[in-house]
Amino acid sequence: MKRIFLSKALAAKNRNCERLSRRELFHLGFASAAGLLSARNSIVAQPLELSSKPRVLVVGAGFAGLSCAYELTSAGYDVKVFEAKRRVGGRVLSLKNLIPGKIVEGGGELLGSNHPHVLAYAAKFGFEFLDITEEAAASPMILDGRRLTKLEVEEVESECESAYTLMTQEARLVDAAKPWMTADARRLDLRSTADWITNLEISKLAKKLLTLQFTVDNAVATERQSYLGNLAQVKGGGLERYWIDTELYRLKDGNQQFALRLASELGDQRIQLDCPICKIISTKTAMVAIDAAGNRYEADDIVLATPPSTWSKIQFTPELPKILVPQMGSNVKYLSAIKEPLWRNIQCSPDATTDGDIGQTWHGTDGQSEEGLVALIAFSGGPAAEAIHQRAVADRQPAYTKAFEELFPGYTQHFVRGQMMDWIADPWTQAGYSFPAPGQVTTIGPILHGGLERLNFAGEHCCYQFVGYMEGALHSGASLARRIAQRDGM
Repeated sequence: MKRIFLSKALAAKNRNCERLSRRELFHLGFASAAGLLSARNSIVAQPLELSSKPRVLVVGAGFAGLSCAYELTSAGYDVKVFEAKRRVGGRVLSLKNLIPGKIVEGGGELLGSNHPHVLAYAAKFGFEFLDITEEAAASPMILDGRRLTKLEVEEVESECESAYTLMTQEARLVDAAKPWMTADARRLDLRSTADWITNLEISKLAKKLLTLQFTVDNAVATERQSYLGNLAQVKGGGLERYWIDTELYRLKDGNQQFALRLASELGDQRIQLDCPICKIISTKTAMVAIDAAGNRYEADDIVLATPPSTWSKIQFTPELPKILVPQMGSNVKYLSAIKEPLWRNIQCSPDATTDGDIGQTWHGTDGQSEEGLVALIAFSGGPAAEAIHQRAVADRQPAYTKAFEELFPGYTQHFVRGQMMDWIADPWTQAGYSFPAPGQVTTIGPILHGGLERLNFAGEHCCYQFVGYMEGALHSGASLARRIAQRDGM
């Protein structure tokens, strides 16, 4: 779901001239795929009946769980995946019913040319990307209840760019894969992003916009964000490339295709849907998982690939360390189907920014047919998302209509239908995505990376270099599979 607030000036200045060609993207994907375990082995070639194979149970069939299961199976492991929901994909859900003939992403939406595992699997499976386009018109921006002029927007964005540059410079020495190994890591980790913003030599308005940006993007208030966490994702995203290449594409047939294809490759016999795991037990001889029906499963390893916000649904023996509570943020989306791209009628961009209920808006069917209805997306993160979640269901649509009308006059007449995506209310998610709190990168980061004996962890919350992104989930799962295989000499 994550969407970076991109300075329009920065995007316009860099994106069009630096975006990779289709051919370059294709070759980069195949180069990335060469590092996958599955590049060397075929699942089809691994017979299921070999009981001597190492056994792994994967809890969760989101991007992390499926990529881990797929890679381990390719390496010769006997893998079984358990998913509490009746579908695969986790927090990625590609909707085809809001606007017939078009796909609207209800969860994870944007992909980057700096996302190696996204590119690798897309190349491996022959997936195509749709470009995210930048419209030349001015982007609406409302701060403190006031609509900023075009000149004010340009000036405040310029100040924010100077802040991005400072953060990028500080990120150069960070170990993106293991940020806790960075020199002076503890100090950087304990520092909040709010403190960093406070000490910048920029205007109050620019500080307000930066605070809004990092709050919406990272799904928690800046006081609750580790500064090292931000440095790690900038370094992981390629430093300067993080700001311009992180959100360039959607998958042509829906981002959920990643999960559906991985699941198809694994086969139905390896995936058990509608099967929540309620107990995970570590014994001297095996790892044990017990589902809600009381069925018992044993293996050599367990991979826990569910959002940390749902871990309380599982009884762990022994208990998890008390510090192992990765911070999860709050995110909601509102998907609005409208008659036409009304923003063009009023000569503005669909990419708006506000410090009200709606943090950001964008064109949700960009790159698809111009015929018929189009989608206008409202995205909220942090305290604003939590406030919307707490609002009575009957009051949500009127509030969104009012906010949209303020940004895009005429919206009410163009509105056809809407769909709320409240990921906080989803019982098997209970949050948006993660971002480390001050002090968490250096304390729980090593645990999430190294696991607890044969209990392993996967998910975007385990991948600080791509935290909150689909790449983070795929990267985490595939990287964990590689570490397990290396440990076992597979």
